[in-house]
Amino acid sequence: MLAPSDYQPTPPEKRDYGIGVVGCGGIMRGAHLPAYRQFGYRVVGCCDVNPDAVRQVQDEFGVPFGTTSVEELIHRDDVEIIDLAVHASVRREVMEVVSRAGKPVLSQKPFAMNYADALAMVEMCRERGVRLMINQQARWAPAHRAVKVLLERGVLGHVYSVVHFHRSFQDVPGSWYVALENFNLVDHGIHYIDLTRYFTGRTPRRVKATATKVPGQAAVSPMTHTILMEYEPEAQLTAMSHFNNIVQTRALHRYDWFIDGTDGSLQAGQTELTLSFRESPDEKRVFAIQGKWFPDAFGGSMGELMRAVAEDREPETSGRDNLESIQIAYAAVESAETGATMTLKP
Repeated sequence: MLAPSDYQPTPPEKRDYGIGVVGCGGIMRGAHLPAYRQFGYRVVGCCDVNPDAVRQVQDEFGVPFGTTSVEELIHRDDVEIIDLAVHASVRREVMEVVSRAGKPVLSQKPFAMNYADALAMVEMCRERGVRLMINQQARWAPAHRAVKVLLERGVLGHVYSVVHFHRSFQDVPGSWYVALENFNLVDHGIHYIDLTRYFTGRTPRRVKATATKVPGQAAVSPMTHTILMEYEPEAQLTAMSHFNNIVQTRALHRYDWFIDGTDGSLQAGQTELTLSFRESPDEKRVFAIQGKWFPDAFGGSMGELMRAVAEDREPETSGRDNLESIQIAYAAVESAETGATMTLKP
């Protein structure tokens, strides 16, 4: 019913596009570049404001060209796809430069730290003929792809409930994310918001969220939240995401999706997926998931952009598509701050 070949991300048939990376920080060195090497992609150049970071990437990954000038990188003839991995706080100003090259862009998430900037960058890329994809790479993580494969096959019947629980700890003093406003909802939490859209194929009409700080926490914003998503009545669907990112007891950290349908239910973590069906309610089938989110999913997302370029179409997580995930995230922030239920723009 479920084989690794069904869900593991694979490189596209045409994979020799020249990739130029903008941003040589931890996520690039720890995820993007290891995945590109694993998938056989061709990274031809790199850029960062920090020359030491540029040299580190060149030395570790054998990237032939390095520079501190974005302009110098993006206008090279051998750069055909731009991988933009700078912090969201400066993404709009960098996108203003990068988009002038007219080349396909894979932008790291979260796409923007406010909805207005996200919309402006989408329109900017549209006007300049830039194919824009947001790196919501969680969609290509093997565990999440496995869930999507089963849902597309209709094995659960009509899906009426999607519930996500994530218990972790990132409240590390001195780390960049504890200083980032709304980190838990917008930066990290955007993964689970987007995955809810991915699994259901729907965007909610209304969002209600609650969030709270914990006494003594280092983070400037709440590190635990719950988001309720409300859909049109005919969808007959409800969804919820609970993310507690300040759980001190590592032994009780968890990552689970519970999805219920009229014909069965599934539970999925990062390493295991369990199915049970209405016709045999006391039985279950357990599948070990092969592959990991880091770095496998990053090869899958870049592969999707390459396929979109080759097929002359919009990528799955295009900038315009991602506006819906961004809108949910900021609606959740406003709801948590005001206590109101937020209605999304159509």
